[in-house]
Amino acid sequence: MFRDLALYEDDPIESMFVRLAADHSAERMDLGIGVYRDDSGEVPVFRAVRDAELRVVRREGSKSYIGPLGNLDYCRAVERLVLGPEHAAPGNGHVITTQTGGAGSALRLGAELVRSLSRQSRVWVSDPVWPHQLEFFEQAGMQVMTYRYYDQYGSVPQFDDMLEDLKGLRRDDLLLLHGCCHNPTGQDLELDQWQAVSELVAEKGAVPFVDVAYQGFGRGIEEDVAGVRLMASQAPQMLLAVSSSKTFGIYRERAGLLSVVAAPGTVDAVNLRRRLRDMARQLYFMPPDHGAAIVLEILSSRDLENLWRSELDAMRLEIVRKRAMLRDMLEAEIEGFDASFIERQFGMFSCLPISAHEQRLMEDRFHIYMLPNARVNVAAMKSSDARTVARAFRELLGRRTGDGLRRVG
Repeated sequence: MFRDLALYEDDPIESMFVRLAADHSAERMDLGIGVYRDDSGEVPVFRAVRDAELRVVRREGSKSYIGPLGNLDYCRAVERLVLGPEHAAPGNGHVITTQTGGAGSALRLGAELVRSLSRQSRVWVSDPVWPHQLEFFEQAGMQVMTYRYYDQYGSVPQFDDMLEDLKGLRRDDLLLLHGCCHNPTGQDLELDQWQAVSELVAEKGAVPFVDVAYQGFGRGIEEDVAGVRLMASQAPQMLLAVSSSKTFGIYRERAGLLSVVAAPGTVDAVNLRRRLRDMARQLYFMPPDHGAAIVLEILSSRDLENLWRSELDAMRLEIVRKRAMLRDMLEAEIEGFDASFIERQFGMFSCLPISAHEQRLMEDRFHIYMLPNARVNVAAMKSSDARTVARAFRELLGRRTGDGLRRVG
């Protein structure tokens, strides 16, 4: 039965992590995995999370099941955080939510839900995109379409091309959008661009599916979801996947949600909630509760929420500092090179304008590891890393025979 597994093609992201683990060089630099690291290289735990966890553990009296829909109080708290207190007011009947094990589970559950209701629906994803996002939809049996989003080698957004490609949307197609801090490019839509996309989606009868995984890492907690809230206020129906992994630094706890946001009269809330319950049970039975309970404790306590907000904003400002540092180092090491794109982007990631071959050279010669599309996790850099990355990049450019160098002016 299991003999043919030898033919199984390895995942390129997992392959990179295998190579990273096998590299014992003191110079090894992991800029692949999507976590925030402080300047000592550690992945810190929020003080608010530690305090909330202690409160949860002291109060917890049972480890019993809570059901496939998960922690619904957590869901309501995160709805308010993302959509705003007015839109997510309890009892309005048009936000139907289930807790999931992070945003990945939410994306897969959403794909399975749509596939069960509309076999002809396709999903449109940005080019480039985080490769694992494709799998959630492909494995659910959906056809994946792409729209131009970012020119990696020119380091510029392609919004006009995006709108042109999205003219191919059909009724009930899904449009996958990143709410903020686009993965892998860090290139976000501006509010007027969200408006233009919202109008096009309404015209085509498509359904936006917005992935919010980095709220607070870009412009700020409220600013990062301004486009999401605009879309939710205008789209007749919308899917929303939210992860608490980065925003609360609880990566391994796996807390997230899937919401269906619908205008009044456009959804059978009771039966939709039953459908989500049953599909969740069939996929994973019940999401883990510990992370959700921690987040709920934070968002239910003024002192913990204030502490969390200040800690998250400090991380955001540190990422801004790291971006400025990386830009300065690149431009100092490479005469004429324009690295301004680094500071125009938001959140953890940017894509360096290098080829797949050059990316492997970064690994082999300099022990610098990134994800496919040369996605570099700026948030994982230590202060000492930026110059090393810049010098490695300078050597790569020096090997080029053409003039593939993005210069100032």
